Amino acid sequence: MRISLQLYTLRDALAQDLTGTLDKVAEIGLKYVEFAGYYDKSAAEWKSMLDERGLKFSAGHIGFEQMRDDFDEVVANCKTMGIETAVVPWIGEAHYKDGWDAFGRELQPIGQMLKSQGLQLGYHNHAFEFATDGLVALYGATSPDILKAQLDLAWVHIGGADPVEYIQKFADRTPMVHLKDYDPSKTPQWRPAGQGILDWDAIIPACLAAGVEYGSIELDESPGDPIEAVRESFEFFKSKGLS
Repeated sequence: MRISLQLYTLRDALAQDLTGTLDKVAEIGLKYVEFAGYYDKSAAEWKSMLDERGLKFSAGHIGFEQMRDDFDEVVANCKTMGIETAVVPWIGEAHYKDGWDAFGRELQPIGQMLKSQGLQLGYHNHAFEFATDGLVALYGATSPDILKAQLDLAWVHIGGADPVEYIQKFADRTPMVHLKDYDPSKTPQWRPAGQGILDWDAIIPACLAAGVEYGSIELDESPGDPIEAVRESFEFFKSKGLS
């Protein structure tokens, strides 16, 4: 499993100094990042910035409406930037009010169109899916080769489920996970990996057994300097034999 970074973690720093922040990411030793917005740069400029720093996109977070309404542009930009998997990062309640299976049937044709272009569709969960066992319904209504899971392991845990169980349950469609940690007794609750309550000694072997290709560091908020939180997380996973 290769370690990546969801760039949303560094959104404020990227907005202030895009190239300088990417320099710091590369200096930490990361080789992969997840797309999380253009910051007024073109797809070609992003490709160039990453190439200059020895970075590649492991995936990209792209809004559902953008995929649905600007499909050709999404495909063109993904191909330019080297993004092979376009992940829906979040959806509002209006999309699943008729049931997660209904939303799955909405995603299926988009995933099929992406596949016809040599790309893959993914879905990133939060905790609200677990109010109605939503992930089971969503993935039950879609084909494993069309819709992949990007399991956010902290949100799985916050939702009241066992991350290891969900990795095993969806092993046939989970090429990537979010390696997020948290401690509900702290403010903010998001913590550098290894400083929260997740059982990484159980989670990491489950990921490896399931063939997870990328594990992405992410903190929705950082308890201190976000760059330092990323560094601490990366060093923790290196200590566990990942890179």
